[in-house]
Amino acid sequence: MKYFKLIVSGCILSLMVITTSCNKQGPEGGINDELKNELQAALLEKYPDAQDVVWSEKSGYYVADFTAAMVKADSDRVRYSAWFDSRCDWHMTETDIPFDMLPEAVRTAFAASEYADWRIDDVDMLVRNGVELIYIIEVEGTNADGVMQEVDLYYSEDGVLVKTVVDADEDYDYDDYIPDNPAQGIFEFINTHYPDARIVEIDIEDGMTEVEIIDGRVCRELLFDRSENWLYTKTELRVSDVPAEIMAALEASEYGEYWIDDVDYYQTPQEEFYRFDLEYRDNDIEVDVLSDGTVRVVEGGENWGGDGSGPALDGDIAALIEQMYPGARIQERDWDDGYLEVEIWHDGREKDVYFNGAGEWVWTEWDVRRSELPDAVLSTLNAEYPGAEIDDVKYVETPSAEFYLIELEDRRDDDITVRISPDGTLL
Repeated sequence: MKYFKLIVSGCILSLMVITTSCNKQGPEGGINDELKNELQAALLEKYPDAQDVVWSEKSGYYVADFTAAMVKADSDRVRYSAWFDSRCDWHMTETDIPFDMLPEAVRTAFAASEYADWRIDDVDMLVRNGVELIYIIEVEGTNADGVMQEVDLYYSEDGVLVKTVVDADEDYDYDDYIPDNPAQGIFEFINTHYPDARIVEIDIEDGMTEVEIIDGRVCRELLFDRSENWLYTKTELRVSDVPAEIMAALEASEYGEYWIDDVDYYQTPQEEFYRFDLEYRDNDIEVDVLSDGTVRVVEGGENWGGDGSGPALDGDIAALIEQMYPGARIQERDWDDGYLEVEIWHDGREKDVYFNGAGEWVWTEWDVRRSELPDAVLSTLNAEYPGAEIDDVKYVETPSAEFYLIELEDRRDDDITVRISPDGTLL
């Protein structure tokens, strides 16, 4: 077996060319005795004290569930799950660990989080080939809307929160968190431009490659097209982290009175800019502010792939979006408050489609102007909230209902949010 290695922040990223390996039979052929013996040998080479081994097939991999010793564990032996491919190459190991075995930095970060008072259901340690070690704290509790939720918090070893997932599948076993193997040139790009980076996730879908990294203590997303050309690096920012000159340029523009919903910093081969999601009454908009202070509106329907492609997206979710919104173009994808948010362009509108951690569609929303409200809805508003002004309107689709989500401001300057069905029924 030959290895081509690239060092990224102390991690060895290996691109392997297999010259001799184990049985090439894939999972669809079952685990015959010869293959099982070769897998067992590969397992014992990595975990010499593995015992009570049970093999199974999952998502195109062979998974060994076994016990082995762990330093500082409460019990003498703990349970592991190690993932191998049909060439007997190891890809990932998941281990249940007690909370007190978490690094101090992770425990400190969790204690400062909004979930610190929630019940801890489980703690997993995820070791994967060539990328950052991740700890997942699974918690249960009631959110601000009084709804019971399960939330998975993904932390790096030094306490950086890299991902939050709401309501993951109960049987989720991190199979889609096994990193894909991109071309060597992508590793070289990351090593050159982000020499201290730690790679968290590598996802290849429909030829597009998305790489998530921790750069220092900052999480960034890089997107590469089908020809492995770098398209952008995106960094989510707090408003307080936006440079003063950029904020001054925005405030001096015609959008200065808009409320900032979200802001991301983009670096592309051509330029750098700050993208603001803005809201003001019934006119939500995205604008870019360039380093020279230029403010430009993001036109609907734009995406990043020059060939019309969008960011990497799970095939099942992409298929579901196409089924629900035929002809939709994928513009962006991101994790927002634990939900996967997919921004699409459909029927001349920008729509945001949300999925939970189990890949289930939860809701879709898009902006609506006051002039588009049905007469029945306006009649209900005039009858129930006379004199109130409409600040913002969204149309919301869920698996069980469709309604207008309307933000009002009454005569006392109180903010009110109401849900009204298209036939005027107040929900």
